[in-house]
Amino acid sequence: MFSRPRSYRKIIEYTILTLVCFLLQSVPAFGVRFLGCAPSLLLLLTIGVAFFETADFALWFGLGAGLLSQMVTSSFVGMDGILFMFIAYFTAAALALFLQRKFISFIYVALIALFLQQAVDFLFHLLLWERISLGTALLQRILPTFFFSGIFAFPLYGILYYFDRKFRKEEDELL
Repeated sequence: MFSRPRSYRKIIEYTILTLVCFLLQSVPAFGVRFLGCAPSLLLLLTIGVAFFETADFALWFGLGAGLLSQMVTSSFVGMDGILFMFIAYFTAAALALFLQRKFISFIYVALIALFLQQAVDFLFHLLLWERISLGTALLQRILPTFFFSGIFAFPLYGILYYFDRKFRKEEDELL
């Protein structure tokens, strides 16, 4: 899963990034809101981890980040964990088969995953709890979260790319 020299530092990095993203996503006092909606930073982080790590690690990271995200969303219990897990695994597998590890690929995958998350969340709310119209949900929940999360995709990818490049450089120096 990890090469030995960078294992612990990489896990610490991902833990700190996960906690920062969780706090920014969940605590309204930080003011990271757009039209009352918080960005889905943990999903973006999960996709970023899938870009730079193996499919197995991405799967487990996605499950953990999804369960952490579940604490602040009002969606069906376990739905975010399963959704993040599948998105992370299929992203990492697609990168191994046919996608390129480029920024534009990250943006496309992130926007598709964000739309999928919002659509599944709307369908579960529609079926189980609330009876809101698609127009209201689109204007008040789905589009603000989608666009606001898309804006945060740029700096988050830059941070992950910087750390990955730094750790790969240190690994090359050890060899």
